Amino acid sequence: MPLRDGEPSWTVMLDRGATTVWEHWNGVDADGRPRDSLNHYSKGAVIGFLHRYTAGIRIGTPGYRTFRIAPVPGGGISRAEGWHESPYGRIGSVWRISDGRLDLRVQVPAGTSAEVVLPTSVQVVGPGVHRFEHAY
Repeated sequence: MPLRDGEPSWTVMLDRGATTVWEHWNGVDADGRPRDSLNHYSKGAVIGFLHRYTAGIRIGTPGYRTFRIAPVPGGGISRAEGWHESPYGRIGSVWRISDGRLDLRVQVPAGTSAEVVLPTSVQVVGPGVHRFEHAY
């Protein structure tokens, strides 16, 4: 579903301007007519999975003062980007697999720290933007 074009798919929602998850895959039809709920939790568990595992953003302590970035690439996905607006600022995770390398960029807001988990290492980093490369 994440990689498919056309109905049903996540990309149809994005292509039609969605900023929330719709109750139906065709919540706004091809002519722009909305139907039913355009802010529905039914698919929220999948979005939670994409947030925690695909982007890899996981809470550490309440309020995200500490957090973990531990993306789990796979399933034919070669890149992902995700963010979370924490009380301290934006937490970001952007990764891409190319030429046998995993390139990960992590954004850590002021006043927080992140545990960055790669396949063979774990590093704790403070505020700023950090880049990691790893053979994949």
